[in-house]
Amino acid sequence: MTATRREIMAASGVLLAAATTSKIAPAQQVPAPTSPADVPGTPSGTIMTSQYVSTVGASAYLWGWPMVNQINRRASFAKAPEPGRLGGVLPVAPVGHVGMLTDYIAPEQTFVTCPNQDTVYGAGFMSLDQQPVVVQVPDFGDRFFTYQMVDHRTDSFASIGKQYGTKPGVYLLVGPNWNSNPPAGINAVYKSSTDLAVVFPRVFQDDTPEDKAAIQSFLSASRRRGAVRYFQVATRRRRKRPEDQRHADTNSNRR
Repeated sequence: MTATRREIMAASGVLLAAATTSKIAPAQQVPAPTSPADVPGTPSGTIMTSQYVSTVGASAYLWGWPMVNQINRRASFAKAPEPGRLGGVLPVAPVGHVGMLTDYIAPEQTFVTCPNQDTVYGAGFMSLDQQPVVVQVPDFGDRFFTYQMVDHRTDSFASIGKQYGTKPGVYLLVGPNWNSNPPAGINAVYKSSTDLAVVFPRVFQDDTPEDKAAIQSFLSASRRRGAVRYFQVATRRRRKRPEDQRHADTNSNRR
């Protein structure tokens, strides 16, 4: 028996109602492995054909290439003597610091694909195996901003931005093996799953001369307070012995 159009529409309505009233479980992030034993190997008895080996090799290359690329990019940033522009186009800064542009990113850049057309960008690579890093967020007022922070796999590990209700202040980025207590004054601690981390500040800018002038104070604050070496700050706070202070004063005079 052939169903009529009315019967089909009625059945579709029932299915739609059932779908909208049922709970849909959100997608779950696959936990990152913590040891080689957490990574399943090839099942026993698998026939290693040339096509299979070629496919596995291609998959490994595609998975590993972005991580190698991140290391190479951090190495390029490490050569910068101070925050500025890489090739006159991209924001760049020494490792452990953040560089900010002062206007929209130039169309000649090939560092990232499809950048926003209403955003002023910043960038900075971190080596959290050496020491944690402090990121200071200025008061942007009503202006939209976000600080994307990603690990070596480009997975986000922090929520800093206008959409998160982030308050101005100091935030601490730490590596996977950091287990100390933060000093007073830290708004929040964000732990990366890898030692390599990247900070990408983004600040909205209207395409008018007035707003391009008004945003400069925020960008200047972001450049000045983008990231500082927390280890030096922590060391100063922990000096209690007089001989430590005399040693520090001696080193300061030498510089």
